Amino acid sequence: MVRSDTRPINRAHWFGTVRPFVAHRASFRCEQPDCRTYVGMHGHVDHIIPRSECEMLGVHVYDVTNLQYLCPSCHSVKSNAERRKGGGQSAPRPPTRSNVQGREAFLAAAGIPQPQHAKENQC
Repeated sequence: MVRSDTRPINRAHWFGTVRPFVAHRASFRCEQPDCRTYVGMHGHVDHIIPRSECEMLGVHVYDVTNLQYLCPSCHSVKSNAERRKGGGQSAPRPPTRSNVQGREAFLAAAGIPQPQHAKENQC
């Protein structure tokens, strides 16, 4: 996963103090309201306000009120949603089809109409 803010974090402080504090505060459970799965120390500490916006808003990177404990699945969903919101991903692309010999004849014989984008890509 590509971080939006690539400034280094003090690893000793993060893993020695901040991460255990946030995990203990969350009772080692995912803090996503719909999840609440017990993850032990295998959870991810996530910034509620992304690190890229912390300095602009005056929030310190290690501010525990801006940190939440999430299971890997919920963390992935949240990070992907932030990436899409920030323009990191374009609109969904139509599925690509392989150019299998006889595909068009099979589709025509089966009465299946060819998708519009496939007709445009034919030579």
